[in-house]
Amino acid sequence: MNILVVNDDGYQADGLALLVKSLQPFGNIYVSAPKEHQSAKSHGITIKSRIETFMVDPIPGSEATLVVDGMPADATRLGLKVFNVDFDLVVSGINYGPNIAKDIFYSGTVSAALEAKILGVPAIAISAPHTNLSYLVDETIKLMDEIIEAKLYEGPGILNINYPKASYPKPLGVKITTMGLRLQHAEFIKSERVDIFHIKSSIIHYQEQPESDVIAYDEGYISITPLKLDRTDYSWLNEILGNE
Repeated sequence: MNILVVNDDGYQADGLALLVKSLQPFGNIYVSAPKEHQSAKSHGITIKSRIETFMVDPIPGSEATLVVDGMPADATRLGLKVFNVDFDLVVSGINYGPNIAKDIFYSGTVSAALEAKILGVPAIAISAPHTNLSYLVDETIKLMDEIIEAKLYEGPGILNINYPKASYPKPLGVKITTMGLRLQHAEFIKSERVDIFHIKSSIIHYQEQPESDVIAYDEGYISITPLKLDRTDYSWLNEILGNE
């Protein structure tokens, strides 16, 4: 199979190289990644200006590596366009830092995968609390083997995968999860200058459902959360329309 690897941490990120290594057993790997670090750029795309691209020496295990001076979704769009390849799968990551709960709204990693699905190619996003975890390659190979064998990636949306917090030396297993409630919160603190604010970040925890990605992350499990593209709230729609 032909697999396009993308990310939001940039083409020199350790997680990108680890993902390429992990996917080598499954087919021909091509890489398209941002020139600079692009975390929390969400699903922004470039529509009115030019985008510079250039090839670099292939990341070991890849057929070719394209660098895109743009956002994560731009890297997906350009990768699918520039390489003369019919891709079977796009995998985004391995991101440095989890993308659980409401992180997905801001995540360039998740958005790079969503862009692939919008363009008709199945996609997976993978994140970890750190990219120096000793088990990452072995666990990703094992996980991808199961996902590809069962064709779980062929659903209507994408799969969002997160490794558990770093206090666990190894994942305790895998759980299929829902999107949690946890929220990244920002306090904007005035500086000496009236036009400058310092940002102080924190995490707001809510009462989570047992099957949420937040619980899996906290309790040592790999979480796999199916995410859909259609964001219509059909229950609310039916309520507005007066349908039962």
